[in-house]
Amino acid sequence: MIMKLRQLACVLLALSLTVVLLPAVQPSQWTISSIDDFLEGELKGVSITGDGALVPAPGLESIFETNQAFVHAAILDATGNLYLGTGNEGRVFRVNAAGQGKELVKLEEAGIHALAIDSTGRLYAGTSPDGKVYRIDDTGKAEPFFKPNEKYIWSMVFDSRNNLYVGTGPKGIIYKVSPDGKSETFYDSKETHIVTLEIGPDGQIYAGTAPGALVFRVSPEGKPFVLYDSKLDEIKCFAFDRYGNVYAAALKGTPAVEAEPAVSDASAKPKAAVVTAGANDAETEDATVKVAGTDKGKRLEIYKIGKDGTLQTIYTSGDGLAYDLLMRADGNLLIATSNKGRLISVDQRGFATYLAQTSEEQVTQLAERNGALYAVTSNLGKVFRVGGKSTTPVAYESKVLDAGMVSSWGVIRWRGRAGNAASVKVYTRSGNTETADQTWTDWDGPYEDAKGSPVKSLPARFLQVKVEFAGAAAGAQSPTQADGVDTLSVAYLQQNTGPELSSITVHPAGLAFAEYPGVTQGGGVSPGGPDGAHIRSLPRSVRELEKQSTAVPPRKIYYPGARSISWSCTDPNSDDLVYSVHIKRQEEANWVVLKDDLQETHYTLDGASFPDGTYVAKVTASDRLSNPQGKALEDQLISRPFVIANTSPVVDVAAPQIQGRNAVLELTARTAASTVHQVEYSIDGGDWFMVFPSDGIADSESEKVTIRLENLPAGTHTVRVRLVDSVGNVGTGKASVTVQ
Repeated sequence: MIMKLRQLACVLLALSLTVVLLPAVQPSQWTISSIDDFLEGELKGVSITGDGALVPAPGLESIFETNQAFVHAAILDATGNLYLGTGNEGRVFRVNAAGQGKELVKLEEAGIHALAIDSTGRLYAGTSPDGKVYRIDDTGKAEPFFKPNEKYIWSMVFDSRNNLYVGTGPKGIIYKVSPDGKSETFYDSKETHIVTLEIGPDGQIYAGTAPGALVFRVSPEGKPFVLYDSKLDEIKCFAFDRYGNVYAAALKGTPAVEAEPAVSDASAKPKAAVVTAGANDAETEDATVKVAGTDKGKRLEIYKIGKDGTLQTIYTSGDGLAYDLLMRADGNLLIATSNKGRLISVDQRGFATYLAQTSEEQVTQLAERNGALYAVTSNLGKVFRVGGKSTTPVAYESKVLDAGMVSSWGVIRWRGRAGNAASVKVYTRSGNTETADQTWTDWDGPYEDAKGSPVKSLPARFLQVKVEFAGAAAGAQSPTQADGVDTLSVAYLQQNTGPELSSITVHPAGLAFAEYPGVTQGGGVSPGGPDGAHIRSLPRSVRELEKQSTAVPPRKIYYPGARSISWSCTDPNSDDLVYSVHIKRQEEANWVVLKDDLQETHYTLDGASFPDGTYVAKVTASDRLSNPQGKALEDQLISRPFVIANTSPVVDVAAPQIQGRNAVLELTARTAASTVHQVEYSIDGGDWFMVFPSDGIADSESEKVTIRLENLPAGTHTVRVRLVDSVGNVGTGKASVTVQ
């Protein structure tokens, strides 16, 4: 029977800057400092700069709501009116420069994926899934202008002579339609969909396709040339800079036939960050700066194609898509994404700034004229003026820290940039559910000392940090470096939870554990003192530098009289553990210490040093190496009973009973503390033959055994008997048998 004794202790801790009453000597550090770290949180009126700092974002002013799910197309006219093409009800909206908008027309088809305006200011709308092009006047009157035998109208653009180029699917044809409505096939791409069309600075047509994801240009005479063949699935959109460079966004897994923007990647619930116990301090671990988006599976790539045909990938992402590109006057490329409705700005050096985050799931269109920048969203369809009056608080909420168990919070620190420190306020809240809900504490703070302020939130398993800024950045340009925060860190200490012994094994008699001489695990910090005691005081991240995760297991050898035990133990805090092994006879009350301060999880005792009998072993695990005196916890586990027997078994052989050439030997096999395991006999030094006890099973300390010998040759024969007990001891006996 296995009996498990546990010492259960819960210690409530009070945080103090001057008196430390903490149950573990090595607190952990949660640090947010990289772009990827910050992106796991919620950006509310906050930007993340290309070098990894939180700064106030340009304001996002919601100026119009379409009450439609999707906005597929947007275009500005010369007077500043913004036109929106929507789905799934085929509505076109017009929003003036003051933000006043209304529905202009409702068309027969469900989706409007393309809008274009000619030199006279007339609006054209391309529809799907029954591909038509409508011409719409200022009053909202729509008349069919071009109806190819195509299902999808994906893209449209006018040249300087008011010829309309129409990109279609699923045949991948570009049509050229003159101002009077006469059409011709301008280019048959042999692709399935012409997703995007633009007129480049050189006057040539630039097209992006799906599913081949080709970037190609077509001369006014209809001569095509492929600039790049992407390994992804779709070229979604283009932009051009003043030097004639082409920028193209390629997507993976979202063919153009999927008429609506994908929702899954933006609406998936983020998981809490799991932090394992042990030091995670920037002073003791490697600090690596990574270029944003380069370490994930690629769903999005932004290419820069030079006038000379050179290609450069300037941005990648594994968790977002791009629906539109816009080249700013300052040379920064603005990207409309599906990643929580974020706007990303990439400068000429290739540094990405996460400029702003809308309240909707995707930014699908961008438009700018005369300094007015608009971001158009889907899920739901809204228009935001970038740089307008912010309608959201300027704050950042971190991901949720999962400390693994109830923990006490130490000091929170942050590092700011040049600017007014008073404009930054930091708060915390805590709770014991993975998602912050009504059971969590209210926001505690603000904390005033960036160099270190004690966290006021209650001890709990989860913690969240909020940073508030005084206001939005001025204008619609990229945010400045002033008033930024580039590092947040919180010290925490897990409530000490005792070690947990999960099993103890008594191995067969004679099995002994032997360490490999001279073999180490490799790596780690070399001890500098007689017992290396100071090494244990170092953070685990330092002590185990380059240390292999798998220890070399001991050898298993046979050693007469050996009795070995091994055990399994874990510690939720990852504390350093030591073990003690005790033994006692089953009928006795007092335990005898065999070994203290054992770090291995096995022990072999010399059974020859103990009297015969039935024993039990007890293993005690302690985390005292990682906790102050009086705060350590233990766990104990008692083995099943096992036998130590050093006395050899005895075989008593009675006088043989002879009948002719047959003989019968009756013998008694006896052991001291063990049981009979096996009886064998040999005639005249020949082979050994096993024989069962008379009751058919060897399971007692004393067994009767009958050996029947038949057809023996005439003469005297020597019969040897060998007895092995359950712990491997051997006893022998013999008898002489004479037959005529």
